[in-house]
Amino acid sequence: MKRLILVDVCNLLNRIPEYRQRLHEGVDILAEQLLAELRPLHDLEHWELHLVVDGKGPKLEQQFQGKLNTLSIVYSPGDVQADTIIESWLIRLDSSWDIRVASEDRAIVHSAIAHKAEPVSAKILFEWVDRVQKRFDQHMAPKLKNTSKGFGLSLDGLL
Repeated sequence: MKRLILVDVCNLLNRIPEYRQRLHEGVDILAEQLLAELRPLHDLEHWELHLVVDGKGPKLEQQFQGKLNTLSIVYSPGDVQADTIIESWLIRLDSSWDIRVASEDRAIVHSAIAHKAEPVSAKILFEWVDRVQKRFDQHMAPKLKNTSKGFGLSLDGLL
């Protein structure tokens, strides 16, 4: 089964105090930082991850991260809200997708439920990221420790 997380960026930025206090920095910058925080869900859990932002341009713009078509920031056209983009994806995707929608917007939550997607609050989303990151750190820390060698020891006696 294919797995997808759609993030209502403007809604989440207003729900998270650390981001809400920084809205003056610009939604574009905060969306990139939010993507970096959520990226473990893509990289470690293998969920397709798309952050949807209310845009200002004349057309829809999707900025893929690197060469990954499974990781992007999507800017809606200026005359269309991000909510509309999220809802259109929910309508188009069939039951072969496991979909999570990160938003606390009541209309988006109802649309997610109506299309058999799971709504996720900001709190639950970040708790999920924390669990994934902790599990990875616990699993990888012993492996990294066993493969590292002290740098100073290899040069002893050369001076």
